[in-house]
Amino acid sequence: MTANDKAVFIRRADISNTKENNKMTFTEELYEKISNLYVGMTVRGFSELCGKCPSYYGSIKAQNLELSTSAIAHLMEGIEERKMVAPASTQFITQLSNIQRFIADEIAQRHHKCSANQNIKIRHMLLEAVSNLADQELANRTPTPVFIGLN
Repeated sequence: MTANDKAVFIRRADISNTKENNKMTFTEELYEKISNLYVGMTVRGFSELCGKCPSYYGSIKAQNLELSTSAIAHLMEGIEERKMVAPASTQFITQLSNIQRFIADEIAQRHHKCSANQNIKIRHMLLEAVSNLADQELANRTPTPVFIGLN
């Protein structure tokens, strides 16, 4: 083995060690969870689920950034909507709920790292998101028909 071959071998070993030791980011792990759940999910589709333009995911990945909190909140609302219209498949709804818990944990970690002023803004945003979901659910409800029989 020549010196050049040894250098190439070492570089390849360094690259493989780096890949093995790198932990997936929240964004990467979230995309993986959603793409495993929705067959055919693309990065463009994921970006749109987050309420962003189709190139959003690629852009933040290229810049080594995480999903914005607004994108996460929008995604959380979208998942809740999908749970409401999902078939009665308990496993599917359970998987969606697990993704929501994963997202909630990330929001809690971000919330913990923020200053008091930022915490208030995040609380208002989350309360608004929950309020919007409750309003949508109430709007979709119809009263149960009452049948009165005359004998």
